[in-house]
Amino acid sequence: MAASESHAQPGATSAGETSAEDVARGKSLTEAGGCAGCHTVDAAKPFAGGKRIDTRFGGIYSANLTPDRDTGLGGWSDDEFYRALRFGVARDGSRYYPAFPYPNFTKLTRQDILAIRVYLATLTPVRNQPRPPELSWPLNYRVVMRGWNWWFFKPGILMPDQHKSAEWNRGRYLAEGVGRCGACHTPKNMFGAEKRDQAYGGGRIAGVFAPRLDGAENGGLKSWSVEDIAEYLQSGRNGRSHAGQLVSEVVVNSTSKMSEADIRAIAVYLKDLPAGAP
Repeated sequence: MAASESHAQPGATSAGETSAEDVARGKSLTEAGGCAGCHTVDAAKPFAGGKRIDTRFGGIYSANLTPDRDTGLGGWSDDEFYRALRFGVARDGSRYYPAFPYPNFTKLTRQDILAIRVYLATLTPVRNQPRPPELSWPLNYRVVMRGWNWWFFKPGILMPDQHKSAEWNRGRYLAEGVGRCGACHTPKNMFGAEKRDQAYGGGRIAGVFAPRLDGAENGGLKSWSVEDIAEYLQSGRNGRSHAGQLVSEVVVNSTSKMSEADIRAIAVYLKDLPAGAP
């Protein structure tokens, strides 16, 4: 269940008050989100943005996340960064398109959001102005996103389930938040929003089918153990399957870099998902 969060949460990190712990925490969250995969075109200029993300409505180019003051995040305040991830609102007040996964990032705590900002501030600044979106009418007008948000976006952190273990809750937080597993593995409606009643039921992305991650016997994870899932996330293969091209990118840019504890937590959460509709 999502809930609103106080703007001034005690203990929240500030980009101006960095520590090695803050940087490490932000780095681990950034890796869990696979941010480099979407925000890097040239490997020599990581996080500089400009990568084209194709949607059914047209193309969107990823933002520059380096601390360049003119084209990146260097001139942003903590509150502006927080607002972008929590509410999908850009620095100029316009609305982002959900190719930038604010519907998932909104579930992160303020402390974690600002830890990500702290880590990104340690990157080498790169001057790179990504191209504007190339979307069909009327989505080329960002004001349309106000209606989309009203129908499909529920801002707020993810509240722990007191009936589940700490490990399960950690896995859910990572999978539904920064890891955004449902972005690929949940089918979408005609407006590009996830079908919440078919969560993790499998979805089509970039011309291929992302398999279901629920406990379904056919095509799901019913026959997989927690260890099977963890091994697959860490290496891209196990005794039952091996990753295709798109999943391989996720493994390389994200899950292979995560801690064993976080990988196991995600595995525990996914293994516990009930079977959805056929």
